[in-house]
Amino acid sequence: MKDFGRNRALALRALEAWCAFFWCCAMVCLCSAARAEPPQPLANWLFPAGGQRGKTVEVTVSGKELQGASGVRVSGPGVGGKIVQVVNPTTVKIAVEIAPNAELGQRDLRIVTPGGITNRLRFFIGELPELNETEPNTERTQAQKLETLPVVVNGQVLERDRDCYRFAVKAGQVLVIRLEGRRVLPYLPDTVPGFLDGCLTLFDAGGKVVASADRFRFDPDPLLIYPVPQDGEYTLEVADILYRGRADFVYRLTVGAVPYLTHVFPLGAQRNTTAQVALFGANLPAPNLSFAVPADAPPVRPFLMPGVPNLNVVPFAAGDYPETGESEPNDAPAQANRVNVPVTINGRIQKPGDVDHFIFSAQANQVLVMEVFARRLDSPLDAHLSLRNSQGGQLAEADEYQDPLTPLVMHHADARVVYTFPAAGDYVIRIRDIELAGGEDYAYRLVIAPPKPDFFLYAMPDNPRTGKGETAAVTVKAIRLDGFGGEINLAVQDLPPGFSASDAVIPAGQEEAKLTITAAPDAPLGPVAPSIVGTATPVKELVTRRVVGAEDVMQAFSYHHTVFTQEFVLAVIEPAGFALSVGLAPKQVLEVKQGAEVPVTVKAVRREAVKGPVELSAVGPPAGISIKPATIPADKDETQVVLVIPKQAPVGLRTNILLTGTLKTDKETFTRNAPAIPIKILPEK
Repeated sequence: MKDFGRNRALALRALEAWCAFFWCCAMVCLCSAARAEPPQPLANWLFPAGGQRGKTVEVTVSGKELQGASGVRVSGPGVGGKIVQVVNPTTVKIAVEIAPNAELGQRDLRIVTPGGITNRLRFFIGELPELNETEPNTERTQAQKLETLPVVVNGQVLERDRDCYRFAVKAGQVLVIRLEGRRVLPYLPDTVPGFLDGCLTLFDAGGKVVASADRFRFDPDPLLIYPVPQDGEYTLEVADILYRGRADFVYRLTVGAVPYLTHVFPLGAQRNTTAQVALFGANLPAPNLSFAVPADAPPVRPFLMPGVPNLNVVPFAAGDYPETGESEPNDAPAQANRVNVPVTINGRIQKPGDVDHFIFSAQANQVLVMEVFARRLDSPLDAHLSLRNSQGGQLAEADEYQDPLTPLVMHHADARVVYTFPAAGDYVIRIRDIELAGGEDYAYRLVIAPPKPDFFLYAMPDNPRTGKGETAAVTVKAIRLDGFGGEINLAVQDLPPGFSASDAVIPAGQEEAKLTITAAPDAPLGPVAPSIVGTATPVKELVTRRVVGAEDVMQAFSYHHTVFTQEFVLAVIEPAGFALSVGLAPKQVLEVKQGAEVPVTVKAVRREAVKGPVELSAVGPPAGISIKPATIPADKDETQVVLVIPKQAPVGLRTNILLTGTLKTDKETFTRNAPAIPIKILPEK
């Protein structure tokens, strides 16, 4: 036995020595090999999805490739975060610090890793005390007691899960219960309908169902407003309406006799005027509110009540045109309210079957836009417009207008008519609910005005990454409004020292352009937030619009939505593989003739032990432009890329040519962007 023990010890020492030798060899190989490119991180959900002002909240973030997470980025001032623990590559614990004066509402939260920065997750700043649900609370007999109201409960509907809560309320109180699940994660890729479809059920002390809700109007997030008839303890059940469950079914539940604004009327006001607004909801401090609408008010802003906790916000519009209200009776064309164009009409479909008519004068060949703003302002109205001449003949009608500026609206129910009037005279526009529904909350804003050409810009991806000294490519897309088809000039601003970027132009009649951002060779690792702006002349004056970030989000396995983010963030990571550059001076634009072949020098800087040829290709070149096959040989650092300009290329076109280089090693394939090559097409002769 003694020999066996001695031999075992010797064997273990030999194994230890071999392991040490192997480890040293591996480290030598790793140090001499190419630095592997880290994977791009992904964030799937976080819990809890919010916190109270003035508090520090511990949050769990779930995703992929989160190993080495080093930082937290939160949009807007007053909120910061730090990594507490990297549990594993799919789970990170963070601390979110919320200042007492942090602005209420949604923030974008991202995790920084060696591979870049994640997509955004939504994190909400509130005013009320908050707590997390405690399992087990699936049965009503296990209901978690909420000791003090009001409160915000952060929970998750897990597999086969229901969450139950009990609390005491008094007779005469108006209890508000609001579940926010879809608001936290509006679109999920691998479930139908693509979000937590929440359901609330309220039981009295005897176990009787006294109220329930599975939505609020058209919103899948349910709302219960319950006048309490008698003192007692009530139990609330939270579930998915289909009794599904999963970790990303994260919710925020507000419970208490708190002020809650369901809607306002009118839905907006003219800029640089004083708005007189009626308030509707529960536990409101006053039935009306008067306030100034500034001249620079955004088209839509959150409506906030002063002096009380704002648990929810409703949208409030600001317009440029004179405003008027409808006057009943106007159910028939002969009773139509006369209005002067341009105008914004504030009205209601006050009861089921109600119809509103308005009459106005138009000139021959005049183009007018008649557009309803209702569903986009949280009204349940499903609008239908019908345009008729003075003899009653129908000229145009419209139901659903798909507004690309409101990607979170699942049912686009606002109507829009654009019409060129053939002759001068009076015309009648009729508005109704297409299902003949109605009520005091079926409010609308009907704008009748000439087209107002404009544009909106967004960048994808909203979280690109690039190594030190390397280049990221960004696509900027334009949503053209009211017929604007002109050229849009793009520029990158607010870059850190040593960074550079190409300009770009979205040509007339087109919807996108590509630009590049190159990091400084000594840039600090981590996120930077450059600004991209676009300038154009839609009418007479030069207009500047800031580019927002956008992400492509899948819903229910097949539907894709372009959803705007609060920040465009570029992550600088460690360089790997190689970097490309082009032989052009900063901001130089190559002037090339139709039918020409133009050489451009492209250089590669290979890093560490990376060897091999770099194959070059063009990324979606416009206007039929191409490049001849080009490779930087393994023993060379540069080559000539020949741009081939077709004879039919449009003269005056200003565009960017983007090149990528691909280098394959035994273990990895590296692909890198070159800085954009700006060109302008000149006539052949």
